[in-house]
Amino acid sequence: MTARRPLALAIAAFGLLISPLPASAAQGDGLPGASIPGDYAFICEDGGLGLSIVDVLQVSGDHGTFLRLLGEHDPEGLAILADPELADKTVWAPTDAAFAEIGETLSSLSEDEITDVLGYHVTPPRRTPEGPYPIVTPRFLADGGEVVHQTRTGILTGSDQRVRTRVDDGVLTVEDAVILPTSWCTQTGSVFSIGAVILDASPPSLVERVVYVVFFRYPWVALVGLGAVVAGAIVLLRKRRRGFDQPK
Repeated sequence: MTARRPLALAIAAFGLLISPLPASAAQGDGLPGASIPGDYAFICEDGGLGLSIVDVLQVSGDHGTFLRLLGEHDPEGLAILADPELADKTVWAPTDAAFAEIGETLSSLSEDEITDVLGYHVTPPRRTPEGPYPIVTPRFLADGGEVVHQTRTGILTGSDQRVRTRVDDGVLTVEDAVILPTSWCTQTGSVFSIGAVILDASPPSLVERVVYVVFFRYPWVALVGLGAVVAGAIVLLRKRRRGFDQPK
């Protein structure tokens, strides 16, 4: 029993390595009318078929400023968000009133800073090494408790930060901005309306960077690392066995 401990420790260490991945959040149901306590409605008629992020924001009627800023500071990104087949993003869209409250602050920001701020509100599909998560819903966020969302989209390249959603007493927030009761699905993503503009977001931690690079950009590194750990454990196990077999 004692001789097997190095292999068990190696497997446990590998498990700890992958634990920072955002896999702890429960998967949302993504059904029309899905809700959590507090009457958070998720509108998803016909599964969002044919709907892009821009379609949803336009129909909502309360996110004109967000769309205008995207068009002014990232027209290429806006064009991508207007494509239903590329709508696999989660968008945290501040209302027009939220932007009005920070009018002076926004006018004082540089072009790059505005691009960063816009980037904090668009997150790519959540993924694990096994594949993508389902569409993010209010239920997904509520079940997750606290969920880390990466803002590096490949569209709004000024942002490579992390925003966090939380649930407290039935109220959902993203970076302390309250998520409003109604959210919508697109063809492959979702749009949440929020009551404040996210002006700052934390950079990825060292662990988050390592996990992203190892498991998503270069997954073969993880396989090589696991192989090295297992091989080392086997060598150590054999050495200990030879030690036990030697006459005393």
